Amino acid sequence: MANLGAEVSRIFSAKEAIDEKRVKESFERAQKIIEELMTIPDMKTRKVEVDLLREAILSATKLDNNSDSSKKNLMTYFTPFALRLMNTN
Repeated sequence: MANLGAEVSRIFSAKEAIDEKRVKESFERAQKIIEELMTIPDMKTRKVEVDLLREAILSATKLDNNSDSSKKNLMTYFTPFALRLMNTN
């Protein structure tokens, strides 16, 4: 999930730079991470959550969607995963 959060952060950075190519590339990498997540047995029970997350990320990739609340909500969602990763190093 921390890797997915990093890709979402890249999506927002690319959007701020108005770089459609980078947005698309980051979104494609995020999609691959989501697909890999769904192969993990423990994630099967969280399918609804992951599907909602996928939709939120898709919405965030649209250059005409400049909602700060979308960015804030997604980054808040990923913060615990990033913190957990930092605490294991």
